[in-house]
Order: sequence, then structure tokens, then C-alpha cells
Amino acid sequence: MRIKSIMASMVIAALSLALTSPSASADPAPTLAKPTGDRPVGTTAFDLEDTSQPDLPVSLFYPTISAAGPKSHFMTEAEAKAVLDQDGITGVAPSVLAGIRTHSVLNALPAGQHLPLVILDPGVGRPRGELTSLAEDLASHGTLVAVAGRTREDVTLSSVLDSLVRSKWAALIDPARIGLAGTAADVPAAMVADPRLKAGMTIDSAAKDPLPAGLDRPVLFLGRANTYTPGTGDGAASWQRDWARLTGWKRWLTVAGTQHPSFTDLGLVGEQLGLDFGATTPAVRGQAITAAYVRAFFDQHLRGRPQPLLDQPSPQYPEVAFARTSTPYLPAPTGDRPVGSTAVYLKDTSRPDPWVPSVPYRELMVSLFYPAASAKGPKTQYLTPAESAALLKDSGLDVAPDLLTGMVTNSVADARPAGRGLPLIVLSPGYTKPRATLTALAEDLASHGYAVALVGHTYENAGQSFPDGRFAGCASCDVPHDDAFWEKLELGRAADVSFVLDSLTHSKWAPLIDAARIGMAGHSIGGASTLPAMLADGRLKAGMDIDGTTHVPLTPPGLSRPFMFLGHQLGATACVPGDPTWERDWAQLTGWRRWADVRGAQHASFTDVGLVGDELGVDYGATTTALRTQEIARTYVSAFFDQHLRGESRPVLDRPGYPEVTFCH
Repeated sequence: MRIKSIMASMVIAALSLALTSPSASADPAPTLAKPTGDRPVGTTAFDLEDTSQPDLPVSLFYPTISAAGPKSHFMTEAEAKAVLDQDGITGVAPSVLAGIRTHSVLNALPAGQHLPLVILDPGVGRPRGELTSLAEDLASHGTLVAVAGRTREDVTLSSVLDSLVRSKWAALIDPARIGLAGTAADVPAAMVADPRLKAGMTIDSAAKDPLPAGLDRPVLFLGRANTYTPGTGDGAASWQRDWARLTGWKRWLTVAGTQHPSFTDLGLVGEQLGLDFGATTPAVRGQAITAAYVRAFFDQHLRGRPQPLLDQPSPQYPEVAFARTSTPYLPAPTGDRPVGSTAVYLKDTSRPDPWVPSVPYRELMVSLFYPAASAKGPKTQYLTPAESAALLKDSGLDVAPDLLTGMVTNSVADARPAGRGLPLIVLSPGYTKPRATLTALAEDLASHGYAVALVGHTYENAGQSFPDGRFAGCASCDVPHDDAFWEKLELGRAADVSFVLDSLTHSKWAPLIDAARIGMAGHSIGGASTLPAMLADGRLKAGMDIDGTTHVPLTPPGLSRPFMFLGHQLGATACVPGDPTWERDWAQLTGWRRWADVRGAQHASFTDVGLVGDELGVDYGATTTALRTQEIARTYVSAFFDQHLRGESRPVLDRPGYPEVTFCH
């Protein structure tokens, strides 16, 4: 596809000036990115013969036996001339581009047979050479790569594949493992037309026409952030349009600071010649990011090798954002300790269940998070299939009921704990929400050295599974939700928390916990329950209410232990109006206290529910992303307990550390 944008013309024009400047000849010749695999790469170029189509020029890259031998050229002079002529540039010697050498041995003997094949398509009329580094990198890891030079729109990718599997190179190809990627706009459409293409990746390009039909095979979109971030313009809109028709595994990733050449070798060449084409991320970095994600995508979907890089944002590539995903994930913890977690079943025989009186005891499930001795091991399952189905039942989302069983967590299941005598934080979730919906917060606290007890309040959430296979639904949902109901809920949760503390401090987990350093936080009704829990149990030394309207009034003599309110901004102006129940209780807080509002957040933003909503593209009214709100919440929750359980002063509690945050009191 011809590049017609003004930016692209400026890039090529500037490149021509750099190549023809008097000083250019004195500079070292530009080089391409070195392949990252351990196999030498061979290459050959030829025209595929197909009587129904014009000639199909193809460059083939493959693993070879030896790195010895002459290296191929980046482009032929004819190809270089075509690039320059295409954009109306004169006075540039094509030999400058043609003189660049690759890392591939020309006409080397291939090593191996039945290799996965990836077809790379730079788009109609674009030079094959601009995807050379990407092709060489894939080949160095054992993949056969065909870079197609489509000279006309009527040359389809299916015809390229047809010709390849009938050529003398057919023995190199595993016909069950074929993928497609490139800066061409029609990758998903080509997959719809040809079922032999098992996975496809669109790199910084958008199709004009809608996807002609649904597609259930894996697709990944990778593009510059300023063009393809949702809501930024036509490019993002075209991806959003087609995203809805992709029904299989899918990812939508953006790369900060890039421009279109950042994903190709023309960007690499230009960077080395001093060309500034508007990117703030260096082209060499853009190329490395592109190669890493392309390789991971095809390793997972053509080789069956799971790739954590595709599960969630990676600290190795902070420029890459997950704009949309079909497999929700939790953000990585910010602490320096690996995290473990385990499920603990508790049974209180001293009282009947408040919602099902025929049950003469109260059963609870607690997820215990803690610093782990190792980060190795299978990760904790987010929800059971029954819990996932119950939570998603009335969500309105057109997703599989077991979607959240595959949620990517960061804690190792049943890992060996590291440390003893840790401060303990009890977390209580919102009404109807399973305990798992505060997992991101729990994992983060554990990564900073806390033990965390995340309480599942039976019959008060969409559904909860027990170790023996039983499943308890939301019995309390059938009770009229009047003022008495909410008061009963808060007081019942306070009783649950005291029982959890009794149980954990007299169990095998007791050595993990410092009983003199216990705090509580919660979201929504879980946050509102913190005040009555602290009044009922003096072991709770500090408490935090995250966006929870309170229903049991705090009365004199009030509460002298540290307490903090953290919530979303209710009106157009920070703190005006404020939650009237918080104002009522604020007057009865006689110890250290804070009240912070977060602009642009909504109720769900503070929990994993908001994170999943953003990742799936659900609009729940927030203008600040859940990821950002989660960062803010993690910061303030950690700082609050660091100061009041560990005695470590945290300045962020004295002045807002984020522009979205206002201290109301």
C-alpha cells in the first residue's frame, strides 16, 4: 500500500537529503538490527510463478547451517530506485540504500524442514527490504519467513501462499503452522479469506473497509500510541470497528513515542543518518519492541509455547500499553518481593449464618496473600468457573461465562511464605463482589511485605465456591435493601473480620502475622464496614474506607485510631458535594485522619472490575483509567499502612501526590 501521508513524504524526503549530504559519505554505513536468535540466517530472492497473477517477488529467510558466506544487500538498486521514485524524490543515488548489507547469508543452504511459516507483507508497492530486520530475527529463532513484494492490489496473499506451497521450497513449510504479519492493512481480511492462515498481526496500519466476516483465529494489533490508542482518531476507530468482529484470542497494543517508520528498517536507517521523523522513542528501540512482540505472538500461536509477554504489560517494554485484550490481566505488583497466595476455609460455629438461619454456623473463604520465597510456580486462579459465571451473569458482556477463570494474576498458588511477624491487612470487598475483585490491591500490598487476608463474605457476593465443591449464591440479594439491611451487612462484616483475626492468629499462619500490627481496608460496603469493625475490635490499629458510603453512624466518643477516606469525586468540583455520611463520621474521628477525592474515577475504578472493564473496552463512565486509579489507590493504601502500622512517615499523606487527587479534609 502506498504511503500517502504528509509525514511519510517528509520522512523519505529528509532521508534523501541525509543520504546525499556531503558529510554522509564520511559517516559509517547504516546497519540493520542484529537477529536475537541463536541460528545463522540464510536468504534468497526469487519470483514465484503463478499463471493467474503477475510475478510475485519474494525474499525468503530461513535458518541455515553456517553464518559463513557473502551477506545479502538490503535492497537492489532497482528496488531502491522504486522507493525514491514512488515518493517523487530525485537526485538520490539508489546505490546508497542498495549498499547496506544484511545479516543473512545469500543463497545459503536451509537447515531443517516443516518449519512454521510467517508471511510478512509490507503492503502493496512497499519495498520488501523495509521488513528485513524483522524477517531475520524470526528466522534466527527457527521460523521460515517469506517477505512478499506485492506490486498490485489484485495480488492476494493467498496467491503468494499458493505459489509457495507449490514451489521447490515447499518441503521447508509446515502447512499447519502458517501466520501473516506486516504493515499491510488487510491482514485480518486475508485471514478471513484463507483459513490456512492460523494467526495474524497488523503492524501500524488500518483497513479502510470493515472486516468482511467474523474471525475466531488469533489476531494482534500493534501500532503507534498517538494514532491507535482508542479514541484518538480514524486509525483507532477502524481497529475498534474490526475488534468487535474478532471472536478469538486478541490483543490491541500501542507503543508510546513511535511513528510509522519506527516499526520498519527505514526508520533504523534514517535514525543512523540523523533523521528526525517525529518519534521520541528511538527507531532502534521501536524495532526491538516490534521484533519481540511479533516473535512472541507466533511462538505462542504457531508453536504452542505460552508467552507471558502477551499476558500483561511488561517492565521490559514500558512503552507498550495494552489498550484492549480478550484475556484480562492484573497489573504487576509494585513491590520488590514475589507474592504467594492460598485459600483458607474457616467455620465459625459460635453463630448461625445471618442470611441463611437454617445453617447453624458461619462459613467464610479467605484468600491469604504474603511475600513468597520464590516467584516460580503456577499462578493463582482468579475465580472458579462457577464464580466467574455468577459474576458475569448480569454484566451485559458478550463473553464466555468462564472468562475470568483465565484472568492473569501475579501470585504463586500455595507458595512457601518468606518472613515472619508481618503486619496484617484485612480487605473486605464490595457488596455482591467476590473477594477476588480486590486481588490487584492485595498482591501489591504483599509485594511490599504485608500479609493480606482478603475475606469472602458468604451469601453476600454473586457466588462463592468451597473446597469441597459446594457453591453458595447470593442469599442476601433476595432480602429488601432498606436501611436496616445495610446496617446488618456492615455489622455482620465486622463480626466476620473479628472471627478471621481469631482464626488466623491461632492457626498455622500465626507465625506469619504480627498481632500488634493489624489494619483493615475495604471497598464500597467493605470500606464502610471498616469503622464498625474497628469499634468492635481493638486489634485493628488503622482503617481505610475506599469509596464506601457508611450506614452505621459513628457516634461519640468516636474513633481515635488513624482513619482515611479515599473515593471518587462526586461532582464537577473536587469535594463538592462530599459524601454526607463521610461528613457525619468525619466529625467523630478524633485521631489522625484524611479524606481524598480522585478526579475522573468511578466506583468500579478502585477494583479489578474497573481494570477488566477498561481491558475489554467497557465504558463505565470513568475519565481516569482504572489502571491510573489503581496506581493511586495502591500508593495511598500502602502509604497509609506504612505510616500507621510500620511507623514509616509517608509525605504523600500530607500533600496530594497526583494531579487527580484532592484532599478534602
